[in-house]
Amino acid sequence: MGFDAHALLVLIASPGDTIEERDATERALHGWNASRAEREQVVLLPQRWETGTTPRLGDRAQSIINEDLVDKADVVLALFDSRLGTATGEAVSGTAEELQRAHEAGKPVHVWFSEEPLPRDADLAQVEALRAFKATLEPLGLLGSYANPDDLAYQVRNAIESDLTRLELGPITTRKQPAGAVLRARYDYEREAYTDGRGKTKHRTRRERIVVQNLGNATAENVNLGIAPLGDGDAPGTQNDETPSIIPQSEYAWSIFTAMGHSRSARLTLTWTEDGVERSETQDLALT
Repeated sequence: MGFDAHALLVLIASPGDTIEERDATERALHGWNASRAEREQVVLLPQRWETGTTPRLGDRAQSIINEDLVDKADVVLALFDSRLGTATGEAVSGTAEELQRAHEAGKPVHVWFSEEPLPRDADLAQVEALRAFKATLEPLGLLGSYANPDDLAYQVRNAIESDLTRLELGPITTRKQPAGAVLRARYDYEREAYTDGRGKTKHRTRRERIVVQNLGNATAENVNLGIAPLGDGDAPGTQNDETPSIIPQSEYAWSIFTAMGHSRSARLTLTWTEDGVERSETQDLALT
């Protein structure tokens, strides 16, 4: 059974050396949804530049990210490890531009810096640039620190709880349920921990799936999933070729497998039968 809720767009902003932290933050937001969303009537929607932007020409790359993500975000979570990132022409890095833009717009912005030991191959120029940038933020408010990705995830949930007491969300507007079957796909995966050759704990993708949800009010029968690559590389393969029926407000998952050289973006073609009529829907999806 579904429920009405406010949807908050939560942007995870960070340089490229924080993959584990971004993953942990996203898991924390999904975990909050699982335990708190229905009671609080709030759903958190994690946003990342890898999956939330549309490639297009005509402007600075950072300007496109700002338009697609920063300006639409309700909350911004900024994470830093040992790198500041690359200057954009408007700010000392893309992440810096994002959090400064969000702060100037009056959005809740939370910033954390890693306390983990520096990696052996750390770029010392980047480390120094990050320290200098941190010093510019200190007069603006309270900065956070984290000992590891799990510690960060715990702090993220606390920050969200704090935001919900300050945001004036107002009454929930109930929208009319779409007529017929409405199919939407998302990429899903599971991560597992392992220890690398230097004894450091890492995480890797273990199970990948494409999950199709029926948001409408009619059953989609004999649903078929077609996958074509976008860009270079082959399309991922599916491990189950069933054509299920998906009732309203439910979902079905197709297991997929990817390998080196496979495209990480795909065009999905969903076909199904609804009241004896053949229907189809096309959706582009980032597999990251």
